[in-house]
Parts: sequence; C-alpha cells; structure tokens
Amino acid sequence: MISIKKALRDNNEKLQQEFQQGADIASLLKKRSELIDKILIELWQEHESSDIALVAVGGYGRKEMHPASDVDLLILLNNEPDMVVEEQLTGFVATLWDLGLEIGHSVRTFNECIDEARGDLTVITNLIESRFLCGNQMLFDRLHEHISTQRADGEVIWPSREFFLAKMEEQKQRYKRYGDTAYRVEPNLKDGPGGLRDIQMIGWIALRELGIHSFEELGQHDLLDQEEFSALKEARDFLWKVRFSLHQLANRKEDRLLFDYQRKLAKSLGYSNDDEHDNRDGTNKNNPNQCIESFMQHYYRSITELERLNEMVLGLLREQILHTDKIKPIPINANYQQRDGYLELTKKDLFETHPHTLLEVFYVMQTHPELKGLTPETLRELKHNLYRIDDTFRNNTHHKQIFMNIISESRGITFALRRMNRYGVLAAYIPAFENIVGRMQYDLFHAYTVDEHTLNVIRNTRRLSTPEGAQELPMCSQIFSTLQKPAILYLAALFHDIAKGRGGSHSELGAIDALEFCISHDMNRHDAEKVSWLVRHHLEMSSIAQRKDISDPEVIQAFADKVVVQSRLDYLYLLTICDIRGTNPTLLNSWKHSLLKELYRATKKQLQSRYSASKNSEELIKAKKYAVSEKLQKNYKIDQQRIESFWQRFDESYILQNTVESLLWQMSEIIRHEQSGSQQALIRINLDDHNNSSMLLIYAKDEKNLFIKITSALEQQQLNIVAARICSSHDGYILDTLNILDANNELLSRREDQDQLIAALQNNLDSSNVSVDFKHLRTPRQLKHFDTPTQVNFEQDNKKQETIITILSADRPGLLTRISQVFVEQNLSIHDAKIATLGEIAEDIFHVTELIEGSEGSEGNKEMILDEHRQQEIRQAITQKLPANPESALDVKFTI
Repeated sequence: MISIKKALRDNNEKLQQEFQQGADIASLLKKRSELIDKILIELWQEHESSDIALVAVGGYGRKEMHPASDVDLLILLNNEPDMVVEEQLTGFVATLWDLGLEIGHSVRTFNECIDEARGDLTVITNLIESRFLCGNQMLFDRLHEHISTQRADGEVIWPSREFFLAKMEEQKQRYKRYGDTAYRVEPNLKDGPGGLRDIQMIGWIALRELGIHSFEELGQHDLLDQEEFSALKEARDFLWKVRFSLHQLANRKEDRLLFDYQRKLAKSLGYSNDDEHDNRDGTNKNNPNQCIESFMQHYYRSITELERLNEMVLGLLREQILHTDKIKPIPINANYQQRDGYLELTKKDLFETHPHTLLEVFYVMQTHPELKGLTPETLRELKHNLYRIDDTFRNNTHHKQIFMNIISESRGITFALRRMNRYGVLAAYIPAFENIVGRMQYDLFHAYTVDEHTLNVIRNTRRLSTPEGAQELPMCSQIFSTLQKPAILYLAALFHDIAKGRGGSHSELGAIDALEFCISHDMNRHDAEKVSWLVRHHLEMSSIAQRKDISDPEVIQAFADKVVVQSRLDYLYLLTICDIRGTNPTLLNSWKHSLLKELYRATKKQLQSRYSASKNSEELIKAKKYAVSEKLQKNYKIDQQRIESFWQRFDESYILQNTVESLLWQMSEIIRHEQSGSQQALIRINLDDHNNSSMLLIYAKDEKNLFIKITSALEQQQLNIVAARICSSHDGYILDTLNILDANNELLSRREDQDQLIAALQNNLDSSNVSVDFKHLRTPRQLKHFDTPTQVNFEQDNKKQETIITILSADRPGLLTRISQVFVEQNLSIHDAKIATLGEIAEDIFHVTELIEGSEGSEGNKEMILDEHRQQEIRQAITQKLPANPESALDVKFTI
C-alpha cells in the first residue's frame, strides 16, 4: 500500500514537472490514466472473480484523467453477488479510497445495466464509451453487444435518433443553467457553453451514430476539415491545460475559474505582465492584472470557438441522423432558402461571388424570425470566407447600408449581433471590436467580458420596446417610445466600451471611433455627433448621481448645461440604465435607480426652466417651507411659531437637500420628541420617498464620537449605508439621515430587525465608551483576492466652506467605522457623505471641516483643510487604517 501511494505521488510530481516543461497535455492525461489502470489491475488480482468485469467509464474511460479527476468505475457482475463477493468488492473499493483516489463507482449485474441503460441517458452515455480493464472480458463484450446500435436482433437501446434528440435537450438545459455564467468573471470550464462538455457532446453523438472514437476520424465523414480539426484540438488542449493546472492548484477536483486561482493559473500557464504578445493591442503593460486578463481573454476566445464548432458539427450530425438535408427547401429569395428552420445558401460559393452576403445573411435571419440559425454548411462557408471582410469590403457603400439596416431594424438586433460576434463577423467588420472580444476586467464590478457586456446593453435597450420591458421599467419604456431614432441609442451602446483596454480614457477614444464610424456610414453629422456625445458621456449620469448632491440646484444646472437639450438627456438616461443592468445583474438596486430617476427628472425640469440656479433655490426653499408648514399645522397641530423656530436653527441647505415628504417626517418627529421632554436621542426608521431604501433618522446632542457610534452599530449588524446626510443645528444638535439597506440590499422592513437596530443604536449613543468588534464579520471570499491601494483625494467646496475627501479603497467589513475612527482621531467634523460600492471597490465621499482645537461639537469653530501638509497627514492616517488587502485590515477590535 505504501509503495502504491508513493507511486501515485511520484507520478503526480513527474507529470506536474512535465506539464511545466510544456509536454503534450493529451499524453499527460493518458499517462495518469495508464498508471491508474496498472494499479487497479494489480489490486484486482486479490479480489478477482470469474463472474465480474472491472470497467472504466466517464473521463477515466476516455483516458482523460486530470490530477484530481474521479476514478469512475463500473463493477459489472454476471449474477447477484453472494456475501463473500460483496465483502471482496467492499474491500477493493475501500483500498482505493485508502490510496487517496476519488472513486465514483457503481456495482450492477448485466441485467441491471441493461435496464438502467434503457431508462437513463447518463448510464447509456457512460456505457458506450466504457473501457475494459480486467476480469471477465466475455461479460464486458456481451454488454457492449447489447447496447450497440448494430444489434443483430434489431432491438436497439437508445437508437441514434433518440440518443441525439435527448442529448440535444440535455445540452439545451445545461446551457440554461450555465449560459448566463459562461462569460462571467468566474466561469465553469466544464459545463458552460463552449466548455469541455461541448467537446464531449460531439464525441458521444459521433460515437453513437458512426462508431468513431477520435476527432481525427471526424474528417473521414466530412464533419471536420483540417482547419476545423486543428482549431478544435487547440481549444480542447488549452482547456485541458487549464483544468490540469487548476486541479494542481486547488488540490482537488475544481472546474470553476474562481478568483482564488486566476492569478496563479495565469502564471502557471506562462502569462506575464510584460510579455509582448499580451500587449500587442496597445494595452497598459503596467496593469498588475494584465496577465490575468490576457489569460482569461484566451479562455473566452477558446470557448467561443468551441461553441461555434459544437454548433456546426452537431448541425452536420443532425442532418445525417435526422435526414433533415433531405427535406425540401423553402425559397426565401434568389440567394437564400430555408431548410428545416435553418437558413441555407442557394449556391455554395455565394460568399465568394457576392461578398455582401457575408453581412446580408444576418439581416435575412433578423427579418425572418422563424429561422433558428444557419445550416452547418453555411457556417463553414462563412468561416472560410471571413478573410474577405477587409478594408475594401468595409469601405463599400452597399455593405455599409446593410449594417445600418441591421442596427436600424425594429426587432432581432441582439439575435443578429450575437451571431455576428460568435462567428467573428462583428470583429472583422469593426476592427476596434476585435480588441474587446473575450476581454475581461479583473474586478467584481464587471460581471461579463466587454463584448458580452456590450451585447447585453444592446439587448437591454431593445427590450425597452417590448411589453416585458414596459413591465420591468415603465418609465424607461415610455421614454424609449418617444425616441425619434432608436438606432442612435443602439450605436451608442455598441461603441460605449469599444476602447476598453487600449489605454487612456475609453470614453474619449470610443467617442472618436463612434463619430468616424457613423459619418462613414452616411449618418448625418448631427446624429453622428449625438452618438459620439453619448459614448463620451455614458458614465456622466451614474457619476453625478452617486458622487454629488443632486438636491443642489447648481449641480442640476451644471449637468443641464452639459446636456443642453431634452433628447440628449433621454438617450443618455436610457443608455445609463441599460449599461448598469448589463454590467452586473445586481448593480441596479432600487436605491441607485431612484437616484438616477431623480437626476433625470430634476434635469428635465431645469431644461424646461428659464431661471438660474440661485433664483430656483430661493423659490424652491420658499415653496418647500410653505408646503411643510401647512401640513405640520393641519395634520400635527404644530403652531407656526415652533415651525419658524425650527427653520431658524438650520441652514437653508437642509431644506434644499430634503423633499417635502422627508422634511415633514423629520420635523414632526423632532418637534414632538422635544415637546415630550425626553433627554435621549431620537431614533426613527421609515421608508424613503420612493420606497427604495430604509431611512434612518437620528437627532441628538452633538459630540465628537457621534458618527462612529452610528456606523459601528450599523456595520456590526451587516447593514449597508448607501447615503448619509449630517446637518448641524446652530444650537449644538446633529440631525443625521442615513439611507440603509440590509446585507442583501433589501429594505429593512421587518419590525423586529428595526427594533434590534434602534436598540443597538440607543445603547451606543447612551454609552460613553463603545467597544467595536468586527471579528465575527468575515471578508467575502471574492474580496480576498483583490489588492486595492487606498486613494485619498482632497478638493474644496468654497460655497459651503467645506473640504471634500474622496476615499477609494477595498471594500471590507467595518469600512465606514474605520474611516470614522480616523476622522475622530484627526479632529474632523463630517457634514455630508456619499457612500458607493463598485464591485470590490468602495468609493466614499465626505464633506468635512476641521474642528479648531479646544472647541467641541457644532458650537466650535470649523475650518476647511487647505494646508497640503495637513492633508497628507490625514491621507497617511486613512491609508494606514485601510491597507490594500481587506484581509489585513487593522483594528478588528477597538474601543471608542
């Protein structure tokens, strides 16, 4: 036993060494399979029975054994085993487990195998590619004869037709489970579209129909030409290398390309940050994640190629098995016909003789929604003629018109563009697109590759014109229906990220690309510049909504001055919403959506107004005061003198920052609280104006540690602060309003959760010393793999006489409490806060002033932080408290 364990260990080390030296991956998998063969056959001699056959199935049967692959076995019996045989088999399997092998085994009699095979697709699949190891050869041969499609008695289990249809349905269901994650940043290399299962699908169906066991034999049946065989082998070998290395790194069977392994995998497979081939597209060689992104781009491009080959080869097998090639075609026009729901060329050399059809074929599919795709022969011809899409092709006026027809069509845009991307036509026609095909960004913010994200944005845009879209986003759908030229929005979506990875501002570079493309495609200058403007400013609305005070009329006026006209605002708002939804499915929560809606509505109103920001501010304050006072007197019986007294205690910015509804709620609670004579802090929870977050109101005597007491209570209960406003009264009180969501970004709606939070806050506020402990909060797995150096930037708001501190840092449990701790230690007073998390990065913006030494709370004198040495002192204190890796955060436990 010890010698066998040593042989396995030595073999694993030897194979790993050969792998690092660049040995052929197929030979490595075969060598490991053959070693396990040898061990199993040797051990079987001790348990051998003349009525039993030991059979390799699954990946082991195919001799595709990776370092941690399961050893899949069938123990085939002639008859039911007696107790002696059962003990022998139990001992045999236990020995294999003791050796450290991951065993997947089944014990079946011959009759049980036949019965199981009849009703279970997985069983018949395992059996048709099974491999005899040792024992009763005749029993194994008898089994193979019974499951063969060539049985003499004609009683075939799973005839080729039934097997094909069942396998295709199986693939369809697998795509549904994994299709959404195939191009995500942590894909499954085995089960996702284009993964190893797609390769195995070809093998299984070809084996069942044609009896062939290798891809080399596919060429003999006109299923693969030499170029396609080379592409299939290259992509398969690449995935094998990735899986082999992944098993070694994980030290177990693992098929997910998790962040935990991506950097090590890239290094193991020879990618580096300074390799020339990694940077031939002009990307920044100083990008610390370049090796990962280059490796993953190779991965995504490989699975795209495999997805295409899977579609083509299975299409050819479909024609052969289902005889669909014998179905009479239905003419569409002189160049195209429909056969069994698929588009087919009327002449094989059509792409050669009429190159415009390389684009037109997608427009025909787009305008004939009954078509499911292209016939396999059409796919093959398309691939072979792709080289014809060169500069001469792109400059052809007719070809440009076909593309504009595709992008301007009222339906089928996503269907057409996705296939153009999969088959390489989109990157060939728009060379700049080639750079973003399969390009991933190593972060948690971008869930998809750039090309997949781009197509998602176009899909989201198109969906706004459908009943489903109207139900999901009624306001967006209504705006979309007013657009004069939806093609402008589609083109902006197509180009908005096209310059990603090229260095410099991708918005600026993409705007140049978009303008050149649109003008070259005979779009009028006005519309072309609108597309370009949208690309240049596609991040603007999101940035303003998350970083600035959109209740400030000057912020709205500045944005309105940039937008200029309503039509631009409409296009930009829709592009922003569709972009966010296409970046990450969880990104557009109700809170962020409400901010964007508010920004859109305020800007629309400003565009329709003739008044300046200052004039608007005066009138707005007056109108709000009147509306709130009227309601307070009528509904709460609060007299006008108390109301006026309250107004005088706060700056006018407080009125501007809050809606009438919010002011009414806050003032009624505060005034009634003061009337009650209570000395405790006032803590209340309510829904915000749009029911998009829970609003927490805290009204208390100002003190130095107030904000840190609040944030620590919230963060220790794993609540998310999405915005915070801190207003100081002129008589020493603080009015804090915080928009909060739970750990799942949902409203804090349960009464018991609200009561628990209020109790925790009250306890903190009543205590002179508060212990803060984040040990029970674990850093999420994905966050551990990102080193994000903390950046601290200072700017001045001269109007409000406040300093704005922007902190970019790795997200982590207790982040705001740690920042607040620094502010307390540095004697800073917080007046406003904007909180945002973008994937693994937190971007928090604080409006602060410096308390003059000797002053306390809001009654002391405050100053802006203008001195650069003082700014650097604060910057160092923050960066020390927030190291690059969230796992190494300091002060997990401290007392304030």
